[in-house]
This record gives sequence, structure tokens and C-alpha cells, in this order.
Amino acid sequence: MGPTFDDTTFFESLERRRQTEGLSWRQLGRQLGLSPSTFSRLARGRRPDIETFIKLLAWLDVPAATFMRGGSEAAPQGTGQNTLAVIADALQSDPSIPRDAAGALEQLLRVAYERVRTTSSPPVSPRSDSATIEER
Repeated sequence: MGPTFDDTTFFESLERRRQTEGLSWRQLGRQLGLSPSTFSRLARGRRPDIETFIKLLAWLDVPAATFMRGGSEAAPQGTGQNTLAVIADALQSDPSIPRDAAGALEQLLRVAYERVRTTSSPPVSPRSDSATIEER
């Protein structure tokens, strides 16, 4: 059997990100050019059409493979799930972290991740960093 789409995880990811952003479904729909009924259908387990799926993936900033289950093609070796999605799931499922705090941590990680991911300068080695400190 080939890979399947995990619509439950997909919708939960949308819900988590929407709450983190402090948006209503209607506001999110306006922002992405989608109707509010689209989200109602997704909540009932319906699958999005391809255009909607692409818009939502872009907004979530995760690869489609994040929501694929089963089959060897679902998660090619070396790609795994999106790092932020994995961390967000772990934060949300940790019973020791209040839900709003998990959302705040996820938002902080998103900002930090984007900063690190888009930085073009090479990482500083400990040796060159200590030399810089000593020079000051």
C-alpha cells in the first residue's frame, strides 16, 4: 500500500498555527484568499483541493511529506519531517507545558529558526569566537 494523506495531523497543524498567530478562521481565510467553509470541511476530515493545499502548506511553511503516512515514498531518507512541525507537536503534547505557553514557545522558535535558516554567514567556531573576546 502506498503513502496516504494524514488529514487529522494536517488540520491539527493548521489549528495550532492559527491559534499561535491569534487569528480566527475567518481572518485566516481572508489572509489566504480561502472561504471559511474550506476550514469547516477540513475540520470534518475532508481533503483540500490541490490549490488550497499548496496555499496552506506555504502558510504552515512545511513540506507536503510532513502529512504523508506509510509507503517508502512518504518521507524520503534524509528529509524527515519539518523540524518546526516536530518540535511544535512535542511542545503541544507535553502535559507539563500550558497550551498558551507551548504556542508562545513555538512562535519564538519560528522566529529564531527563520533567523538562523536565512543567515548567510558561516557559523562561528569556538576558537575564533574566543579570539574575538580576547581581542576586546
